[in-house]
Amino acid sequence: MIKILPMINRSFLTISLLLGLLFLANCARKSGNQPVAKVGGRVITAEEFAFAYEMAPRAITSLENSQARKMILDQLIEKIVLARQADKDGLDNDSLLQKTVDLYKRLAINRELYLKNVRKPVRVAESEERQAFEYSKTTLFVRHFSSAQADLATQVSAGIIQLKHTPLFTGVRQVDMPGYGVVDQVNWRDIPEEVADVLYILPIKEYSKPFFDGRCYHVFQVVEIEKEAILRENDFQANRESLHGILQKRKEQKVSGEYVQKIMADQNVMIRAAALNQLTEEVWKKRPTATAPLEQYITNQEINSLTKTSQEFLKYEIAGFASGSLTVSDILVNYKVNPVKISYKSKLTVRESLKNAVGMYVRDWVLSERGIREKLDRRPSVIAEETTRREHLLMRKMLARIAREYYNGNPDTTNAQEKPEKYFTDYTAALRQAENVKIYHDNLMAVETTDAGLARKIDFIAFTRNE
Repeated sequence: MIKILPMINRSFLTISLLLGLLFLANCARKSGNQPVAKVGGRVITAEEFAFAYEMAPRAITSLENSQARKMILDQLIEKIVLARQADKDGLDNDSLLQKTVDLYKRLAINRELYLKNVRKPVRVAESEERQAFEYSKTTLFVRHFSSAQADLATQVSAGIIQLKHTPLFTGVRQVDMPGYGVVDQVNWRDIPEEVADVLYILPIKEYSKPFFDGRCYHVFQVVEIEKEAILRENDFQANRESLHGILQKRKEQKVSGEYVQKIMADQNVMIRAAALNQLTEEVWKKRPTATAPLEQYITNQEINSLTKTSQEFLKYEIAGFASGSLTVSDILVNYKVNPVKISYKSKLTVRESLKNAVGMYVRDWVLSERGIREKLDRRPSVIAEETTRREHLLMRKMLARIAREYYNGNPDTTNAQEKPEKYFTDYTAALRQAENVKIYHDNLMAVETTDAGLARKIDFIAFTRNE
């Protein structure tokens, strides 16, 4: 199988997931930052409401329009009043909470860094779109050979030896071609840019020069080409947007990889083997059962249990780099904020997964420090992200306190006169009344959402065929 993108590139591009969420909110933004509600001095803007609306469960958004908006706004207000009370009660005086908020802030800074240094500089010309359109209408039938040895790949390229055909990627369509055996049927949309650049200029039936992807050497041979005879302008225009998106993404991948490598070049990152090995042992001991998927996230429960191990171990430095260091404790907090899947195929794959995660968290830290130097931490989107994350964490701490208060006062809940739900409702209602909440109904109803104008309570129908 061929995997082209370097790890450092792919991991930085996870930021683009956050950008997609921001796009939804921006699409739904009412002009300016009109307030839809005020909780004391805290303003809930049209943009913040729109984002909450897009993230709300469909069970809420499918309700009657004004009812859905009121319910979502009530949830926002409830979160804020609880967070403000937690603030007054000093629940923010928690080093773990402060560190967690800081990490969320740094992810927001990295998002702005991506926008500034990767997305903004990238441009896609019409000529590139037209070339991509032509390529997308061309099907290639390809033989692919791969080897970890450069000399073998060179001999295949020269036609001296033959290696067994290897599928380009999982799920690729294969056909039996007379004289060649099984070959891959591929389209421009299916393959990475670096491979497309090789295949679409390779003379038919000639072998390519060895192509190194960072791990293996690859040699290609195009044995057949199928092209659409006529390329129509209206077809190009119909596909232009999707082609533009593919080209934009591929260019961003390349630029982001180069940018990260430039920033990290002088960091001299060192992963400490002793700390990594001990962390691997702890994670491996708590590995999932044999019936669980071999690749999955470490659960919060497991992370919490790891934090209760030796305090001395948590202080171990696991990564050192030119501008700082990270301890095992730092890595566990990072993991809760920004988790990655761990491969449980073997203890060795667990170690490799953890090593990659540590490298990613080092990179995130270095990038965010760069963003702070560029004053990106002062951008409104970063401040809003920090505020929202802090409120959410404080709200959870306040909910835990309310629950403790209730159960301390009602040790025998079966005979309690007041049920937990009513206790909580009365508690939050009192907080809300004390905050003098003001709602701007006209502004609330004027916020545009991505389902505006659509009939509500619509579901896709699953068609099944009787056998």
